[in-house]
Amino acid sequence: MPEPVPASTQMTMVCADGAGYQCSGDTIIRRENGIALTSSGVQTYGVSTSDLSAQNTVKTGASGFALASGGTAEIRIAKDSSGAVSKSAVLLNKLGLTWDGKTERPPIVEAFGTTQGRTVLTASGALSSATLPDSADLGFYDYAIKGTGGTQTNYANNRYFPRSSPSRCPADLVPCPTTETSGVHYSAGDWRTGGNTPDLASASRVHEDGDIHAGNNVPDANGNPTILPGGDGIGVPFPGSKGYRSLDNWGLQYGNIAAWLTQDTVVIEEWAKAGNEHNKNRRGMVAYGDVTNPAAVPASGTATYSGFVYGWYAPDGVVEPAVFRGSAQVSVNFASRLATVTIQNPVTWDSAAKSVPVALTVTVPMGAAGSNVANYLTGPVQNGGLSGGLGGRYFGPVTGAGANAGPAEIGGTISLANATSGQAVLGGFIARKQ
Repeated sequence: MPEPVPASTQMTMVCADGAGYQCSGDTIIRRENGIALTSSGVQTYGVSTSDLSAQNTVKTGASGFALASGGTAEIRIAKDSSGAVSKSAVLLNKLGLTWDGKTERPPIVEAFGTTQGRTVLTASGALSSATLPDSADLGFYDYAIKGTGGTQTNYANNRYFPRSSPSRCPADLVPCPTTETSGVHYSAGDWRTGGNTPDLASASRVHEDGDIHAGNNVPDANGNPTILPGGDGIGVPFPGSKGYRSLDNWGLQYGNIAAWLTQDTVVIEEWAKAGNEHNKNRRGMVAYGDVTNPAAVPASGTATYSGFVYGWYAPDGVVEPAVFRGSAQVSVNFASRLATVTIQNPVTWDSAAKSVPVALTVTVPMGAAGSNVANYLTGPVQNGGLSGGLGGRYFGPVTGAGANAGPAEIGGTISLANATSGQAVLGGFIARKQ
């Protein structure tokens, strides 16, 4: 059974962006069974494996998959009164991504903005947009003056496109993009009419984080702007010069599972001068939302939940993982403090709909009744040759009465691996009380 967290620990949802948002929390409280706990969520992630050699032969892509820990993902979405998602953001930190080969790159704050600007956080931690400085502002874009000692933060989370001057793409990038993102795309699921498919809010954006060519070189003797070495014009050359990001958020009324992905150029030659510039990717799953107040979670009775599972499966540590989906069933006994999670019919998302070895049934304990972790469950998982763990949360108010009372929704994440074969699973489930 999960041990209580310190009494001062926040274990309900409080979002810096205020009412209308759902969020996962920005701090890892602890890690158990390979799953990280935050104030209003649980999370896990993995890393690409094609970039693990000292000198990478494949510079432009990143593939393969292995589970990892140590980093943090925070998800934030804005919902209107009907539940439709209008804004989404993913904040990532300490994922082992470095521009100079020495220090962690600045935290990623990705809000999929469609206009020029800088995505920043206010003093209270809320998302905001600041004006993007002109490329001639060498006080801001200070690489031209300070070289590798330049201020890396000023080259992160900037939105350079669309802009009036054209993109300057390499010959093999056709058509040459002029924008970075089309924003958030939302489609309603069928859970409101008895189905198990959650709402889907998807967003993707190509980015230029770490590209020193955002700023000019020092002016010439006549005060004219000049271009930094390696550049072919003023400003970053084209949308996506340093990578891309995506977020797929599957949501019910109170809870969500979010699948995030970031690909980033690391050991960037201008910052590292190491001759080993290449790409890495990181991908993760977060179950989060308006968690049930732990004091309200019943101490007796039972509840059943039906829902949806989504994630990635890799047969080894080499090939790119496949996206899968399936159904999830959860049976909860609040008196014994046990939850049995069943994942059924997991198949690849593509047209092949190929079965993947992710089906399982596992029983895990939840926190003691009346404790500050009563809204949290976690335990180890053994599934054939795969082993790992599961972590989950209850979401929404308690519905029903007497022996049938229980939180409205449940969700969680699962991570499994086989160290010998390289097989790995990273997934999330979200389900509604029946």
